[in-house]
Amino acid sequence: MNSSRRMPLRNAPTGTLSTKISTLKPLAGDVRAQQIRDVVDAYRRLRGSTIRFVQMFAAMRDHAMPAAGLASTSLRDLLSILASEARSAHFARLRELKLAIRQARLLERTRDVVFSETFSTDPHAMRETVNALERVDAILVGLCVEHVLERHKSAPAARTISPTRKRQPASVC
Repeated sequence: MNSSRRMPLRNAPTGTLSTKISTLKPLAGDVRAQQIRDVVDAYRRLRGSTIRFVQMFAAMRDHAMPAAGLASTSLRDLLSILASEARSAHFARLRELKLAIRQARLLERTRDVVFSETFSTDPHAMRETVNALERVDAILVGLCVEHVLERHKSAPAARTISPTRKRQPASVC
């Protein structure tokens, strides 16, 4: 091969791109990477459900909390806001909600541990973490849906909109 046609990397001008591109995505068969994704996704869903629940309670008090404002809030802080908002709303199943919040706080600690070598190479621990995150998320969603249904059932007259009042969007968990 002619050396004039191919420039060695050490002599390559700065600011040029390499001609070889390699992907950083894991192989499809990489079980560990898939388990980490599963944990991260379950954590993200729990966080999203918590944000929606906080927004629902805030909207009931005409105190809008946009998702963009809550996006940078840690899960631990979101859970504290949720507990406070639920108390303010006189949430009927506050005891169950507090238990779910306590479980979510314990699981919040796994966010950083999931990337450790010892934890992430234990398929059983990873599966259990995903199951626990999904269980707490399901509890929060169930409580939220039940609350919305009870609210709509107990106040059918409140859903009637006067012509002078703007219609508020329905709370959805």
